[in-house]
Amino acid sequence: MPLLNKTEARSSLLSAAPSKTPSGRSSSWSAARLALTAFFTVDGFLFASWVVRIPDVRAQVSASHSALGLALLCISAGAVATMALIGRLCLRYGSRPVTVASVAVFSLAVALPAHTHSVLALGAVLLLFGAGYGAANVAMNSAAVDLVAELRRPVMPSFHAGYSLGGLLGAALGGLLAGRISASWALASATALGLAVTVLAGTALLRAPAALPGRAPPPPPPRPPPPPARPGTPGCWSSCSA
Repeated sequence: MPLLNKTEARSSLLSAAPSKTPSGRSSSWSAARLALTAFFTVDGFLFASWVVRIPDVRAQVSASHSALGLALLCISAGAVATMALIGRLCLRYGSRPVTVASVAVFSLAVALPAHTHSVLALGAVLLLFGAGYGAANVAMNSAAVDLVAELRRPVMPSFHAGYSLGGLLGAALGGLLAGRISASWALASATALGLAVTVLAGTALLRAPAALPGRAPPPPPPRPPPPPARPGTPGCWSSCSA
């Protein structure tokens, strides 16, 4: 489904010129694009903040390597179980409201692993973590594809660059603070940051004007009819008859 959406967005890019503001300048860095970039960035930051603290959480629940691997598998299970449902919710309610709600759930789920004390509890928490993470990624990418079609510019790489930047910042900051604050405080701080970005960027994203649903790019102008056949000259006709 994402590949089909990206293909349709790319075809709309090729069939129409970029949109411009009344002053003539391109409006590619709109409020919606900035808000979506913030969501992608905080998504990468939250996931990296959790990854840095996996050794601390493993020691807290006294998990073996195999038990930790099964617990981490719950992240993928929660994400896969949620992705199809989120796609339907995006079609019904719009990708932007679902993006805001999904990132809020993911932000809250990040703080939970630090409060578990058994492998079973960790697995249950990571199911919710994976559901929030998968929902956020499906909704954000759906909103990004809609925005690419609206702007008629190939801006999708900028969103993925924001995710990578957030992961880099989360890993760097988490590594620097690993020996100074506990895992519960670190993940709680990441949750607070995620909720703050959700409120600020979510307000901007929901207030930004969106393209009309189902609006197709203007069709290309019709081709001019071929010129009528020119009749032959009298000399030509006489030479042909000869």
